[in-house]
Amino acid sequence: MTNIILCGGSGTRLWPISRTLMPKQFVKLFDDNSLFQLTAQRNAKLCRKMFIVSNQEQYFLAYDQLEEMQKCIDHRSLNINYLLEPVGRNTAPAIALACMALDLEDTVLVTPSDHLIKDEEAYERAVLRATTLA
Repeated sequence: MTNIILCGGSGTRLWPISRTLMPKQFVKLFDDNSLFQLTAQRNAKLCRKMFIVSNQEQYFLAYDQLEEMQKCIDHRSLNINYLLEPVGRNTAPAIALACMALDLEDTVLVTPSDHLIKDEEAYERAVLRATTLA
């Protein structure tokens, strides 16, 4: 399964903590982890591939934060790719473009990068059930 992680955003909703160059999904608010990092950790357990959709300015934030997590995510066994948008076009076009780059038979888990999920066991059960149905 491929996890498409949506990382776009202008960083204006949680101002002044979140800014254009450091939107909320990359701010380390939870035990020195960002929401983006928590999303990647959570879904690395369930997916063999990750497809990070981001704007060009946030690519290095995503890349650097994944590099920091080497102890939590085994980069050798997880295939990570990036789709960099020159201009944000909202959620549906980002998902469509990412899906066009995948194999037709891939099962896709689309997740935002800025959600906090506290009950990870329930989350995993729900994703595994959805995978079975897909």
